[in-house]
Amino acid sequence: MLAVNPMEADLQRTLIGRLVSALTFIAVVFCLGLWITAFLLFRQSDLQTAVSSNLFTNLSCITFFGGLVIAIGTGALVGNFLRRILWKWLMGPRS
Repeated sequence: MLAVNPMEADLQRTLIGRLVSALTFIAVVFCLGLWITAFLLFRQSDLQTAVSSNLFTNLSCITFFGGLVIAIGTGALVGNFLRRILWKWLMGPRS
């Protein structure tokens, strides 16, 4: 949905405007990438030898899906925060 203000509508159609609007998605994908990398490092850690295999499987399952939820939530919060700041910064000189 385009903005009511014609200046905002023109800005939304530019490459910068589209990138700023996509910041939430970009931040979520970035956080998911970080989480998957951290989880793969966790799977290769020495914790697997310290606990039983059944416990390690259950722990890794809970950790993976819980971390996914946290990564998505964190990415959405950070992305929305950055998007709001950048829109205010972009619209500040034009108003």
